[in-house]
Amino acid sequence: METVQSILEGICCLARRGPRLCLALALALVGLATLSPTQTEAQTGAQTQAPLARISVEAKPLGHQIPKDFVGLSLEVSTGGQGVPAFKKAEAVTGSSPPAQPMETQYALGRAGAPNAAFFQFMRNLGTGVLRLGGNSQDNTCWNKQKAPHPEWCQGTLDAGDLQLFSEAAESSGWHLILGLNLKQNAPEWALEEVIQGIAHDIKPSQISELEIGNEPDLFSRGPARPRGYSPAGQVDEFLGYIHAFAQNPIAKQYAVAGPATCCGWRDPKGLDTFMDGVKPSGLALVTVHEYPTTTCGGRTVTGGELLSPDLMARFHGQARPLIAAAHQRNLPIALAETNSASCGGMPGVSDAFASALWGLDWMFSNAEDGFSGINFHMSYRPGGSSYNPLETAGFEDGSHRWRYLNTAEPLYYAMYMFAKNAAGGYLLPASIETSANIRAYAVSPCSGCTMKVFVINKDLKATGKVRVHIAGRVNTASLLFLEAPSLASLASEVKYGGVQFGADGQLPAPNSTKIWPEAGGDYVFTLPTAAVAMLTLSPSKREARGE
Repeated sequence: METVQSILEGICCLARRGPRLCLALALALVGLATLSPTQTEAQTGAQTQAPLARISVEAKPLGHQIPKDFVGLSLEVSTGGQGVPAFKKAEAVTGSSPPAQPMETQYALGRAGAPNAAFFQFMRNLGTGVLRLGGNSQDNTCWNKQKAPHPEWCQGTLDAGDLQLFSEAAESSGWHLILGLNLKQNAPEWALEEVIQGIAHDIKPSQISELEIGNEPDLFSRGPARPRGYSPAGQVDEFLGYIHAFAQNPIAKQYAVAGPATCCGWRDPKGLDTFMDGVKPSGLALVTVHEYPTTTCGGRTVTGGELLSPDLMARFHGQARPLIAAAHQRNLPIALAETNSASCGGMPGVSDAFASALWGLDWMFSNAEDGFSGINFHMSYRPGGSSYNPLETAGFEDGSHRWRYLNTAEPLYYAMYMFAKNAAGGYLLPASIETSANIRAYAVSPCSGCTMKVFVINKDLKATGKVRVHIAGRVNTASLLFLEAPSLASLASEVKYGGVQFGADGQLPAPNSTKIWPEAGGDYVFTLPTAAVAMLTLSPSKREARGE
């Protein structure tokens, strides 16, 4: 108080010049002096906005390792050049002028004898992966229609050219194949002919990881293929019929098998237990299940808010974890072998918008964290188009009768690339987050003391602001890269990965990142936009590099 009094005396010496000014200043200073230290700090803090999120990452212990080939694709088994008429995006594919004649939308791999080489480049961009060839067409397509017990169920045919195209995709990309066989016909000897005369003849055995017998058999009873009482036990009997037929043949018995490829009524612990316990003694190598967290079937709609809802992710975790635990108890890997944002082709304006990239990146991390061995994003083509395809492909025959292809990386593909390039093969690290917004955070590192990458996914519809990241023992200069778009509704043409975009040939220019220095307390602070993923990359400290 003595200091305040001396200041007052000094101020009052100005009274001769302005008595009223002296009085006003004195009163203001007395008021300030009577504030407690706590009150002063509170007023100062009110002027400083709290961060949007506080993230804390521990460098140890190393958690679950994400398989290197975790990210994959699932295509209809009829992918080999069985095109459908052009749909909504065929005229707008970037990278080439529209052809003079009507364009034909092509299945991803191209046509038999005319492969889509750029698509193979997009596969290579994702590192090692698994290409599953299945889908509804798996059980509606026939290798030898004339010998099929129910040729009326054969909506398409497979031939040597299709299988050779599958082999070329594997050869060019370095990926392995999960190749689906028709179970709906329930004809083991007929399927054995496909394996011996077709698959073994036109595809290198080393390119096939598993043969998947049947696709979503829990839906077979919706049509004439199975009675209403068809059950997992019935599937086991049929599945074993195929396995036993293959085991008697020196060519067919070399292939491992996968199943049950269930999606719906039987995708629960009880149904999965029945299948695994019934089939495993005969050599089941991989358990496969499917999931589309939303649907547009029956004319239903999906909003970006629904796709990005935390409840949607939590609901599937509750369903998936018991399935994963059941498979692991039997020492079997389990893959989410067919998935995407919404069944029945996805939701236009959502499944093909930037919201799908944010959902997709969180979906990959969450399912890797739960313990799935792999995830295959499905691609399909249907009248009116499919909105969820990670890559949009179209082809046309030019004046020289050569097939040319146009390819566009959709927002979901950018998320797949970010994950495959920066997270696959790494170990998950403990990461906690404090926020009231819909934001997720993950951290990975390839080894203890190695470079660490922290992913901050803003799934909130509106929130934007400062993010504060604390990393124990890391105070080095870091780099910051964004996957972003102007809005959650932005389409492929506006999506940027480090400020750059994929070309139609599958090439990506060198992405841009910015350096970021830690604050005095060691935290890294940056602004996170609404429609964005931030990836913070930190090199190890000198002590960590020495293994200390």
